[in-house]
Amino acid sequence: MSNDTSDTKSSDTEKNPAASESRDTRKLGVVGATFLIISSLAGSGVIALPQQLAFTGSITLVSFILVTIGALFLTLIYVRAGERFDDPSPTALATTVSPVVGATCGFFYVYGNLISNVSILIAGLGYLAMFLPLLNHPMVLGITVIALIWLFVVLSLKGVGIITKVVSITVTLLLIAVVLTSILGWMEFSSAQFAENWNVSGKSDGSAIMAGFAILIFSYVGVESVATNSEQIENPKKVVPIATIVGFLIVAIFYILSTTVIEGMFAAKVIQDAPASFALSMTRIFDSEHVGEVVSLVMAVACIASFMVWGLNSVSAAKTSADNGFLPKAYSHTNRFGIPDKGLIINGVIMTVVELVLMSMGSNIAEAFAISVTISVLLLLFPYFWSGVALLKQDHREKKTSRSNMIIVAISSLFLISAFASATYDELIMVIAMGMVIPGVYAILITTRMVSVKDEDDS
Repeated sequence: MSNDTSDTKSSDTEKNPAASESRDTRKLGVVGATFLIISSLAGSGVIALPQQLAFTGSITLVSFILVTIGALFLTLIYVRAGERFDDPSPTALATTVSPVVGATCGFFYVYGNLISNVSILIAGLGYLAMFLPLLNHPMVLGITVIALIWLFVVLSLKGVGIITKVVSITVTLLLIAVVLTSILGWMEFSSAQFAENWNVSGKSDGSAIMAGFAILIFSYVGVESVATNSEQIENPKKVVPIATIVGFLIVAIFYILSTTVIEGMFAAKVIQDAPASFALSMTRIFDSEHVGEVVSLVMAVACIASFMVWGLNSVSAAKTSADNGFLPKAYSHTNRFGIPDKGLIINGVIMTVVELVLMSMGSNIAEAFAISVTISVLLLLFPYFWSGVALLKQDHREKKTSRSNMIIVAISSLFLISAFASATYDELIMVIAMGMVIPGVYAILITTRMVSVKDEDDS
């Protein structure tokens, strides 16, 4: 998963060519940029997938292929936007369509990612449940999540420091477990077991295929990460498209292989009851409980550490929106360490409320993850959709007719809209209400601000 972390370019490079040259030497080439998108996509999003998909069955292989095709077209939007816009981040692209749309999408992007941060934490605790079974109890899970949220807030007030290095190491180890499962797991694969798991949802095949769309889209959130950080890339016009597509395809292949092979290794009920799915697969592959325990611990640490990093990225994105007048000014305030301290506290309160709602619903690890992921994805669909519209508007502005852009935007839009089919009635009502109320609120705020500015000019 990803947050809006695009930066403004410093004028220091214009004043100091030597500094510019030094900075260029540290920029990422094709390999580095490819690993950037792999780490953005393949972090904590994959580790809870097998359990979530097992509630539907191995028929989700079809879902995965369809979602991957749709996500590829969404990726192409950001590849092309990176070539056409100075800032190809979702919120900036939405703002080029309309200030109200941009402000609304900024809200959805920041808070959609904020809710997904809770999902990351829940996924990590799912792997700790191997050692602490009490975490499967909704009350214990909720209290632990809330305690970690505020521990994160306190620690982040001085930055994450060593935590970023911990994330790099543990995510690398996490990916090794996914890759090993994708390759070595086939020695334990049973086609008969895969067939038996085909559709255990009790729904028709068509409904079952659509059921997992939101969860699967969550796996690909972050496709814009290289394009939105193009200032860190050497020769971005050439490198960004290559790195984005190659990184995406590598992640997609291992996503599909790993989840498919697990469906053929265990009965669906076994996977449903095992939040630590990859620890389960590694235990079987190496015939060692100790290997599974190590994998479980590494993945838990990776999720909890990345929760802190993404939490800081979320508040940084919120600060950018606040600086532009789209979010409360409290997000703009920073402490002596340059950290948006008030924003961290606000976000901590919001994440606490999210977890309290999940606790009140009596949600265990699997249910809490599914609900929070679905809502966060539905919120993120808005800025993703308007990014495509921004690309078409740019074509119109430049008086160009690009049929390929029209096809890319059309297919990616159908893909995004299809995610709503996997949401429950209550989730849809919540997101639709936000989609109706928030634009109206922002329209009033923006109009009020414009009137105030005009009055000041007249005086």
